[in-house]
Amino acid sequence: MRDTRSTVALSDTSAAAHEVYVRTLAEMTPGQRVRLAAALWETAHSLQRAAIRRGNPDADEAEIAFQIAVTRFGAELARTVYRRA
Repeated sequence: MRDTRSTVALSDTSAAAHEVYVRTLAEMTPGQRVRLAAALWETAHSLQRAAIRRGNPDADEAEIAFQIAVTRFGAELARTVYRRA
């Protein structure tokens, strides 16, 4: 497991809490870590969809998917994939 202390700033987290976090992740099985990652991805995806919907209340599902692609992969690739000029 990679040590994230030097790459992630947890300024609002005590050193003891961070140690518990790191130990908890280290003790998880690979399957548990995959399930956790999938749950976090689903949560982030739902939040992103809601934010796009809030900013574009009349957008259909295709437009929301396109806007998500723009934010994740950049406008040029999204336009190519979704065949938009």
